[in-house]
Amino acid sequence: DNYKEIKKNRTNKMHKEELSRRRNAHKKDPRARLRSGARDRAIEKNIEFELATYKDLPKVPEKCPILNIPLIVGNKVPTDNSPSLDRINNDKGYTKDNIQIISRKANQMKSNASFKDIEKLYLHMKKGEK
Repeated sequence: DNYKEIKKNRTNKMHKEELSRRRNAHKKDPRARLRSGARDRAIEKNIEFELATYKDLPKVPEKCPILNIPLIVGNKVPTDNSPSLDRINNDKGYTKDNIQIISRKANQMKSNASFKDIEKLYLHMKKGEK
């Protein structure tokens, strides 16, 4: 009984240490996790995936190229400023020439709204500026 408890505690400690190591590595360079998530989505959606290693992804820019907000790797929970891997053309898969790293906020806006929706929102907001 005591042996099982010692083994369980040691396993939990190693698991926590591994999670901490992974979080720290992710903060330094989130591309590995971005690639892993993209691979899972590509399998789920049965789309092309040609990113053999995280180094096939572009470097994470300091600012989102679309919204010009700083890209920040958060703690456990993604935020609007989190880096996000975007397929430039959603009719194509994850290939080196079809990906960019943008903010989560920009990626959600891009994926949840059509161009026409964004245009309507822009025109509505512009009317309110007068």
